Amino acid sequence: MNTIVKSAQKMNLQQMRSLYLKDAVVFSEKDNRDCAYIIEKGEVEISVKRDGRKVPLVRLGEGEVFGETALLGPGARTATAIATEDCEVFRIFPHIFQNRIMQLDPLVGLLMSLLVNRYRQWSITSPDSVSEVDILPCENKDIKLLDRADDFLLGLRLQKETALKELRMAQEITHAIEKKQFAPHLQPIVSLPDRKLLGFEALIRWNHPEKGMIPPMEFIPVAERTDVVWHLDMLMLRRACQVVQELQEVAGNIDRKLFLSVNLSGIHFDSKDFSSQIASIIEESSVDPAQIVLEITESALMGNPKQAEVVLKDLRKQGLTIALDDFGTGYSSLGYLHRFPIDILKIDRSFVQDIHSNSKSLNVVRAIVSLAKTFDLSIVAEGIESANEAISIAGLGCDAGQGYLFSKPLPVEKAMEFLISSIAKNG
Repeated sequence: MNTIVKSAQKMNLQQMRSLYLKDAVVFSEKDNRDCAYIIEKGEVEISVKRDGRKVPLVRLGEGEVFGETALLGPGARTATAIATEDCEVFRIFPHIFQNRIMQLDPLVGLLMSLLVNRYRQWSITSPDSVSEVDILPCENKDIKLLDRADDFLLGLRLQKETALKELRMAQEITHAIEKKQFAPHLQPIVSLPDRKLLGFEALIRWNHPEKGMIPPMEFIPVAERTDVVWHLDMLMLRRACQVVQELQEVAGNIDRKLFLSVNLSGIHFDSKDFSSQIASIIEESSVDPAQIVLEITESALMGNPKQAEVVLKDLRKQGLTIALDDFGTGYSSLGYLHRFPIDILKIDRSFVQDIHSNSKSLNVVRAIVSLAKTFDLSIVAEGIESANEAISIAGLGCDAGQGYLFSKPLPVEKAMEFLISSIAKNG
């Protein structure tokens, strides 16, 4: 078979290859199942031998898959695949498929594994498998055939536990919303270097009546996979609109309006009425839109950039401020600054905390600050934990910072106390 490697796509050549084929046998009935194929262009004919002659079964074209049983387990091919014209196909190896499945929603991964298990059990006990089982030199042929399977099901028990845990978590989140167990904790954001309080970031916290404080990383991914995150984000936005007005009242007669930033999940950008729903909440609360900052991550913009651009422009028209969180950790940051209506860049804590030990981190921060100045954007450095970090970040031209050096996230009541103390000390 004449094959030409087109692209390794930054992977091992044996893991994923694009193959050019012409009048070539891709695989025959005598071959072992080692991979499946996706047709990018051209046609492939699938045929079987019956009574000594070739019987065509089907012709497959662009976008279709063949040899897919290789993804379910090893063994001999049951048909022959021939490229009938100039054809380009991509290989899909079983371990790649397995890894992708494991990275999906745990419930989806579990169901896929159970379906594969059912297929294997059926294939062993079905009449078509008898001849293959009979030739195996083993007293317990069914077990021997199972032993030949790949490792797809080795973690099935763990998958069950993970999936059931996630289902329970989703139910608990819904219950917790009804019982008002979620509340914002506020982390101060201060100007550099004078450390005047500018505002806070509202971070969601779940105070479970039995388990205590549950870390966001345990429930936010589950909430995003089950769409419950919409209710969480809107709950936090409504609370933020109320709290920021309370903060301003407590602050008294100062020369600036305090802001409160709220994190939004990227999945909301798929909703066409997302911006109108935000507008309704802002209007109902009677808050000054300029005091609300909406924080998004680069991943929120990657799925559907055109839709995200429309949504962000609508939010901007409402007078809201847009911050791009964890800046520098994505792949198309410069393009985002040029295309999307963004007001604030938040430098990821990983760069800030390595600024004195890693010259690359220092250079990244310096470059981000330069970019922000070019695009007339404000800059907030996250994760500042030491005075030296604060001094260095300020020296590079960063406008503001947040982190444990100034304060950890605080319950609203404690944040009010911090506000009073900060104004008394720094104005």
